[in-house]
Amino acid sequence: MATGVTPLTVVPPQKRYAASIHPGKDHVLPDGFVQGIQKLETALGMPVWFMIHSGGTGEFDDLETPTRKCLCSHKNGIAAGQPIALVVDSSGGSVKCAYQIARYLRRTCGGFTAVVPEWAKSAATLLVLGADRIILGKNAELGPLDVQIIDPDREQRISALDEVQALDRLNSFALQAIDAQMLLLVRRSGKTMNVLLPGAQHFVAEMLQPLFEKIDTVHYTYMSRLLKVAEEYAVRLLSPKYSTEKAQAIARNLVHQYPEHGFFIDSDEASKIGLETVEAQGEMDSAIEMMLEYIQDVTYIGRLEEIT
Repeated sequence: MATGVTPLTVVPPQKRYAASIHPGKDHVLPDGFVQGIQKLETALGMPVWFMIHSGGTGEFDDLETPTRKCLCSHKNGIAAGQPIALVVDSSGGSVKCAYQIARYLRRTCGGFTAVVPEWAKSAATLLVLGADRIILGKNAELGPLDVQIIDPDREQRISALDEVQALDRLNSFALQAIDAQMLLLVRRSGKTMNVLLPGAQHFVAEMLQPLFEKIDTVHYTYMSRLLKVAEEYAVRLLSPKYSTEKAQAIARNLVHQYPEHGFFIDSDEASKIGLETVEAQGEMDSAIEMMLEYIQDVTYIGRLEEIT
């Protein structure tokens, strides 16, 4: 006999996913982020991995050795010979680690596509230079190849570019000051340049001497060498895709052309220095938009891994 009670509909539990490397299976990833990654996989037709750094002080919060070791481990599940996409959202870290990751992905996968939803700065920019294709979100940015190091006195990261460009700017100012002095003295005195030049040089040298004396030559050389290392890594990553001359020009511009670490390099700016990027469109853009609100102040590394 019918009881008149409507039977309950059993709804199967929704699948849950975690990041395969960090923070691991104890942390369920937000549905919106998962859907964005899955949509990106469909749009690109390849597996999608992600390296999203919060920039904090945790072990995996920037592009340093722990991130490199995990991504380059044979146990991480990256299949040999299978190109992948790598979503990169990072303020950077070690240029050596970035170079090693790019080389590992090339060697293992045969190539990779870099997807930048929001930003990939400094060492993270170096990493994406190793990609076969660089896809940028609508408002995404790359940055100069400016090496960051820890200053033990300030207990914070400092820019190698700041110190190297300080000397360049002083040198430029000295030449401009001599020109200005010579122009003024020639007009007022009527004397020849040969007569006036020693005095103008002495005046400018005396004016700038206190500033030049503050420069630590050994430390300046160290900073300059770090920037040269970043430039050489960039040339090596760019060379398979660009001619040697063009790779050198792009790398040189990324190291020396921009005045500060945070300079905004979008797809238009990248094209000015010869770097080829693709602006996300259609389904790729939609997938990136889905992810954006879920990648703020978080650290996710690996690939989607279903939690059973």
